[in-house]
Amino acid sequence: MTRRAFLIGLAVSAWATLWPAYSSLIVRSSRADFAHLSEALLIPFICLLGLNLLLERRGLGLRPSELLTICCMGMIAGMMQGEWLSGYFLGVITAPIYFATPENRWEELLLHHLPGWSIVTERGATVGFYEGLPEGGVIPWGAWVPPLAWWGTFLFAVLLANFCLVALLRKQWMEHERLTFPIASVVLELTGVSGSEGTLARLVRSWRFQVGFWIVLLVFAWNITTWFVQAIPSLPIPMNSLNPRVISIARGFPAFYFEIHPMTMAFGYFTKSDVLLSICIFHVLALLQSGLMNRFGVGVGESDPWCSFDPAIGWQGFGGMMVFVAWGLYVARFHLREVFRKAFTRRGEADDSGELISYRTAVWLLLGCAVYTVFFLRRAGMGWGPLLAFWFATLVLYLGLARIIVESGLVYLRGPITAQAFTWQVFGISGMGPASAVALGLTYTFFCDAKTFGITALAHIPRLGAAMNPRSRRALFPAVLAGAVAGAAAVIGFTLHQGYHTVGSYNFGVVSFNGSSDGAVGIWGLHASRIQQETFGTDWYRVKALGVGAAFNGLLLYLRYRFPAFPILHPIGFTISACSVLSSSVSSLFLVWLVKTLLLKLGGLDLYRRTAPLFLGMFLGYLAGVGLGILVDTVWFNGNGHPLNDW
Repeated sequence: MTRRAFLIGLAVSAWATLWPAYSSLIVRSSRADFAHLSEALLIPFICLLGLNLLLERRGLGLRPSELLTICCMGMIAGMMQGEWLSGYFLGVITAPIYFATPENRWEELLLHHLPGWSIVTERGATVGFYEGLPEGGVIPWGAWVPPLAWWGTFLFAVLLANFCLVALLRKQWMEHERLTFPIASVVLELTGVSGSEGTLARLVRSWRFQVGFWIVLLVFAWNITTWFVQAIPSLPIPMNSLNPRVISIARGFPAFYFEIHPMTMAFGYFTKSDVLLSICIFHVLALLQSGLMNRFGVGVGESDPWCSFDPAIGWQGFGGMMVFVAWGLYVARFHLREVFRKAFTRRGEADDSGELISYRTAVWLLLGCAVYTVFFLRRAGMGWGPLLAFWFATLVLYLGLARIIVESGLVYLRGPITAQAFTWQVFGISGMGPASAVALGLTYTFFCDAKTFGITALAHIPRLGAAMNPRSRRALFPAVLAGAVAGAAAVIGFTLHQGYHTVGSYNFGVVSFNGSSDGAVGIWGLHASRIQQETFGTDWYRVKALGVGAAFNGLLLYLRYRFPAFPILHPIGFTISACSVLSSSVSSLFLVWLVKTLLLKLGGLDLYRRTAPLFLGMFLGYLAGVGLGILVDTVWFNGNGHPLNDW
């Protein structure tokens, strides 16, 4: 790793959080907190690759390993902005004081149980943040230091633990199971690391790349033109969930959404065909199951926030994910045994010389972070039962989603349920008590929207690091963490400054701060209402659905490994079948599966490889279109922008 790569990486890390915050909060244009490989990094990184083409002609260009270092740092930093962290984090620790009223009884139901160090306790500080300071006012940093300091240590421990987890599993996933890592494959194609033939310079000269790029970009450019001339009709092409084609199946059945999303298709092109087909088939089956359950009146009630569109199927999926994660750890048992043997005894056959971090360091850091995070939430007031249930569900979701995205390349994905929903439905308020319920609300600071905190992006860092010079790999570990800290500090500082010194965060127009039921106020309102329901206990219907899902996916895994030659659907599709976000991706994944199948049938692997630039061109055309829209909004429509992207 070179000094210039590290410094540029820090700059990209900060910029990857600042421009999305400015675009969504101030310009009210496109956001960058939807995908697990965030546009927050991709748009500036593609610009850097283009600039590097010019610098290479003068002999000043960045080497592929330097580009990869910058990408890794910015990839994790991009997870610090928006709904990944900063939005819900700042909303959750300020909403209890600012939105508390005699009518909602939050002071009695919530504030009584919240530790003073866990939230901003001074009402004047929250009023200034939501409504803005008077002229000449200063930010009351004294009210912010305790929660920022304590939560900062906690968030860093979670991030560090996630890094250690994926580092310990790198060899198992890459060398033993040979997972595909579609996202990493695209990054390696663009940067040209390890002799990849798909560098940007080579790609832009391909006519297939140019066709894909210009078709997508021209669609964006045409629709951007309609912002200025209302007489020009926009092109109703469904490229995301902002303008999908809704297909109704029947009364009581969830609708099917048809979309052509270039980003989903690009990563799906590098995914195994059986995984793509499994996701599509199980999603359609989930729609049919949900509709039939609605028609016969055998549902289990309303879904918890940010869970699947049908709670019964969501809990089935989580049961399947539990088995999926357990099976993965069982398959890795020999590798993990050698890892822990080396960590505790310094003996064993596990070779960690080429890893980003030694196994001994990773294991001890993981254990230390685990102990700290457990006692952090214990100190916040959570009882041992709910605490262990929450961390169990979190571990399942984190490892499950990381493994699924590593294998499928699904950049738009949530878990089937949240860890908070699992804890609530297993214990209920009668089983956990008000103090644990309030402490559970605090966990939305880092695990909101069912997308995890960074591990899905971190899972690709060891894979990308394996393509670098072995001497540079160990430096990637602290560099990535430094980039994450720089990104988090930049976006939190920017949001606080804009909240206090401009229009106030309430007027940003995002759910984290405007009192929406889909944001921090909705979280605390839900917890307050459930605390009042003293009879709310374990939901055995959901627990039974979890057991059914676990049994079915266990059978699926057994049949798949017992009869490898028999065409059995991949278990990944079952775990996420009812994910609401998946609705916007299934049609794109099916189209990719169909195209790949035809290409391999007609022209074999050679034709498949020669067609890859077409999908990469569509991917970069999509990024260029979103970037162009943000630029136009910033110059001509600042404060009244036009969002161009979504799930």
